[in-house]
Amino acid sequence: MDIELARTFIEIVGTGSFIKAADRLHVAQTTVSARVRLLEQQLGRPLFIRNKGGASLPPAGEQFLRFAPAFVQLWQRAKQQVAVPEGHRVVLTIGSEVSLWEPLLVDWVRRMRHSHPDIALRVHVDVPRDLIAHVAAGLVDIAVVYAPQHRPWLEINLLKRKSSYW
Repeated sequence: MDIELARTFIEIVGTGSFIKAADRLHVAQTTVSARVRLLEQQLGRPLFIRNKGGASLPPAGEQFLRFAPAFVQLWQRAKQQVAVPEGHRVVLTIGSEVSLWEPLLVDWVRRMRHSHPDIALRVHVDVPRDLIAHVAAGLVDIAVVYAPQHRPWLEINLLKRKSSYW
């Protein structure tokens, strides 16, 4: 299976629109439509109900949504593990909002490099919405954000409470 087809499917579901998905994927809307047609041909079922308001999922689309993120995540993991730099056993990708990067995550990266030199770190700074999407796609292992979007497949942990001064 072509991972770009699954990625495109996930983006359409996330945005609710072929046009918005095309914008986010930086491709033409005709490319998005062609990818969906090919995916639907491969699966033998329509995956979207198209209308003026966007796109919704029929039962086959709901079923495929259970598997598509796993395909993308598995592919991303495979690519990362094959590309592990020499002298390291694994790559950990952490994403953060710009405002949390300094000093919270800069200090954490320094400590990680010192205490776990066999782990290669990859850092990604972005906006919260995109960080959550990158976690869903398997591009980021951990995202550190102020206010995470609760999703059924996300595990959310509090790292630090806001300090209050009286």
